[in-house]
Amino acid sequence: MASGKHRPQWMKVSTVTLMMGIASALAWELAKLAGSKHPFLAPVSVILCTKSTFRKSLQFSYYRLLGTMLGVYVTAWAVRFMPLNGWSLGLLIVAVGFISLLFGRKEVLVRETALSVALVISLQKESGVYAFDRIRDTFIGVAVALIIQYVIYRPKKSEIAGS
Repeated sequence: MASGKHRPQWMKVSTVTLMMGIASALAWELAKLAGSKHPFLAPVSVILCTKSTFRKSLQFSYYRLLGTMLGVYVTAWAVRFMPLNGWSLGLLIVAVGFISLLFGRKEVLVRETALSVALVISLQKESGVYAFDRIRDTFIGVAVALIIQYVIYRPKKSEIAGS
């Protein structure tokens, strides 16, 4: 399928909707097969990473993966020493947000890192496996989103590289 530059808007949105639906179902099932106790995390990544172009999806996916890993690892380490309350959550979001700036001065990276902090600090103690599920299922969701989008759009090398 072509990049879709000359298709009507409703057709572009319909294609993205169809991609998200198919990829979300596949990602959920793959996460379950991989042993996830939180398979909804894979479709969340699919939904967030499915953009209007493959290049945009690729860029967002990079920041999604980096922010998730950074937020999960730092939070999993820090919660052993911190009480679970709003102040520790806020402090950790600020700390991890500033750490994420070392990896790229992108707001999307800071947001993805903060999201991981908020979810891990809240859900890890309840399930004990949330942090691991979050990382694995994010990888699954991102991979499925990119593969489905690549198959549907078949981007040129110049579109992927940003030329």
